[in-house]
Amino acid sequence: MQMTAVSTSWVHFMPMVEVPIGFTPGETNRLDRYLIREVHSVRGEAPAVLRRGTGMARVESESPIQFSGGYREPSEGFPLRGVVQHLHYTSRNEQTELKTISRPELAASVETTAVLIPIGKSADWWAMSQDERQILFKKTDRHEGHHGIGRRYADRIFRRLYHTRYVDPSTPYDFLTYFEFHESDAPEFRKMLAELRDVKKNPEWLYVDFEYEVWMTKLSLSTDPV
Repeated sequence: MQMTAVSTSWVHFMPMVEVPIGFTPGETNRLDRYLIREVHSVRGEAPAVLRRGTGMARVESESPIQFSGGYREPSEGFPLRGVVQHLHYTSRNEQTELKTISRPELAASVETTAVLIPIGKSADWWAMSQDERQILFKKTDRHEGHHGIGRRYADRIFRRLYHTRYVDPSTPYDFLTYFEFHESDAPEFRKMLAELRDVKKNPEWLYVDFEYEVWMTKLSLSTDPV
């Protein structure tokens, strides 16, 4: 399942208490709040700093966030930083279809679940050509592929993809995949993940060597601090 581009280009996931003073949501800036409920390591270990009960922020902006003291390198898991790029493995017709069927982002609510999944790909993946990688995403006679699986869930699960490989090369992840859905659709989301991780259905996952899940509740900005 792929995503459509958005007007903002940078994202930072960080503790809510670390959002710079003076950052104001507006036409080109966005701020969302979350409460971490669960953290699950899938391949590799999730940073210990990501704990149940921690308040998380997603900050989107046209440029990197300026922290006090200047540019900040990732430390102990924060900030998780990425950029929006054009779709690499999706045709124009596929993009048009996804725009029609994809669920929009959900409003903040105790019933809105957000899941952040940082993913790292192996050296073998990056050694392949663009055409070779694209084949692994597509539906064939032998497997449904990433695109085919994701398409079946697009009307229930919102997704946004951020690229990190050339933003923070020292980190073990190459992408930040972000999802939202109504809590009642959590079983469907888990089913989608299981299918995407089944290499018989989606051979692309053979090349994932780092992955963890951060399950959160999307909070209103007016909610009392956590």
